[in-house]
Amino acid sequence: MKNREKVLAAITFLLAVGSMMSNELSGLISTDNVRLTRHTVFVRKDVTNAGGAIRIIDENTKKIDGVSSLSETKLPKNQTVIFDKIAIGFAEGDAVGKAGALDYTSAKAPAILRNANIVITQNGREVLDLPLADLTKVTSPTSQDDYYHDLEGFNFLVDDQPMEWVLRFPNGEVFAPAAGKFNYIEVRLQGFKSSRKQ
Repeated sequence: MKNREKVLAAITFLLAVGSMMSNELSGLISTDNVRLTRHTVFVRKDVTNAGGAIRIIDENTKKIDGVSSLSETKLPKNQTVIFDKIAIGFAEGDAVGKAGALDYTSAKAPAILRNANIVITQNGREVLDLPLADLTKVTSPTSQDDYYHDLEGFNFLVDDQPMEWVLRFPNGEVFAPAAGKFNYIEVRLQGFKSSRKQ
């Protein structure tokens, strides 16, 4: 019953923000031709030696199983994402290119990562701007639900519009790896995605 209530709340939210979507999707929403299904947007990335502001997604981001659910910097046309939970994970790997092979839920985030901010914007609209200290777990979570941070309200990503996901590290700090290790992060947004009913 609780899940059904959440879907209904997400649909109500979608109706409220529908005019901000592409013309085609906005039309589908207004004529009740859109359904919402559970969805998680995720990106896993090597951030070894990152400092300053680093883009988590860019024009080279590819949709790859286990690594990223996004391609480049846009959602597909007619697919919006409504989310109310976010998870930030950290893992150390022993080689380059291991983003899809690591466990991001068990390692405690180091101080430099906890002191960074994640900023997501889209066409000048701030989607979120939060310190990772609020989003990373001090101890290993005992369940998937414990891994996520509840945003206490819905946020949304518009279809077919460029967006920026940026990690901002403290001034002058570099995310240097431990000896022989590579630093990886994971960002997950949990909620719903839209699709045509037909």
